[in-house]
Amino acid sequence: MHIIKANVNNLDDIMRLNRIVQDLHVRNEPDKFIPFDEVSVREYLLDAFSNPAITFLMAIDDDKQVVGYVMLHAQERNKNAYSLPRQFLELEQIAVDPHFRKRGIGSALVEEAFAFAKSSGISELELSVWQFNDEAQKLFHSKGFAPSWQRMRNTRK
Repeated sequence: MHIIKANVNNLDDIMRLNRIVQDLHVRNEPDKFIPFDEVSVREYLLDAFSNPAITFLMAIDDDKQVVGYVMLHAQERNKNAYSLPRQFLELEQIAVDPHFRKRGIGSALVEEAFAFAKSSGISELELSVWQFNDEAQKLFHSKGFAPSWQRMRNTRK
């Protein structure tokens, strides 16, 4: 298995993996997520591929099959009345084909994200993960991620 930078020619593979994650989100938070819609997801990802601040990396197995991907977004925040300026790389999406999980692919994608950040002169990698996504949380904790802030909600009507 090796990891390479993806491009728009890999869109169908990214969409196939993206659907797996979107379906997970819809199952667990149906009031928050829209079922996978090929047309709108294709448009969203095409926009992402055209954004110079966004990079896709994908994991390729020995049979040249795309088995995972990560979407990284370079972020820059200006100084304001409350915060210092900062630059970070946001891990916005990660997906691994369920048939290839527990083989270190997610871990390798996160490690490659760290390497990409370093080569871009960025020292901080951030992400968000839904509370229901235990597998992702285990992966991220194993790679040294720790909560830095918490969003809470109250759905009382």
